[in-house]
Amino acid sequence: ARRLKDLRRVGPAFSGPPAIQWLAGRHLLAAAHPAVVRDLTAPLTVRLARRVAAEFPGVASAAREIADAAASEGFPWPERIAGFREPPDPGDAPHAPLFHFLLLRALAAPAAHLARSFSPPHPDRWPVRACPFCGVPPAASVARPGGERTLLCVLCGGRWTVDGLHCPTCGEDRADRLRALANRDAGPATLEGCDSCGHAVKVFSDPALVAGPPLAMELLTIRLDVVAARDEGLRRHPLALAAVYPPD
Repeated sequence: ARRLKDLRRVGPAFSGPPAIQWLAGRHLLAAAHPAVVRDLTAPLTVRLARRVAAEFPGVASAAREIADAAASEGFPWPERIAGFREPPDPGDAPHAPLFHFLLLRALAAPAAHLARSFSPPHPDRWPVRACPFCGVPPAASVARPGGERTLLCVLCGGRWTVDGLHCPTCGEDRADRLRALANRDAGPATLEGCDSCGHAVKVFSDPALVAGPPLAMELLTIRLDVVAARDEGLRRHPLALAAVYPPD
């Protein structure tokens, strides 16, 4: 009950409709109550690190070190949360790639609450090529008739719609710069890649496949990512992948 009450307080710390934020290109997590986001994210990161230490002996030592550092009084949580898009420098957090993954998974809780609490923006109100709820670049989408795409956020499960066939990462719309990769043995998805920015987005043709958060379908189709990177040099945005898959 206390957790639900805290999540309700995450709500954006602004007056007026979310459209005001979206017209300014500001995702809702950036407009949320920072103290509440920190108070939810910090202890959850610590708990995740300790659970990883208990469940995965190969990284137990690193996970315990992360938990101890993240639970310390002087740990710079405001800076780490504000800069969640990039892995911290080694001097700012131990085992930076693993810490970054745990931080993203912890941030998914307040971000998912925002994504469930607000309707997505109209395409005309959200020109930014990132999730309107948490700001993470899109990694997946659902194909719609006429070239429309419903983009899926792998961090918070947020969804928003874009019109036309173009790269959702850089906006490239020249047909000769866009390509698609399908592999029947790699699951029910394709990868649409862009030669201009080098990023790709996983595309599902059946909306029923991703009726909930897309994490399950991500795991089911992970082989498509391996084949695309190996054979075509296509890779999805590293921040989106860091929110789904732990570091090597």
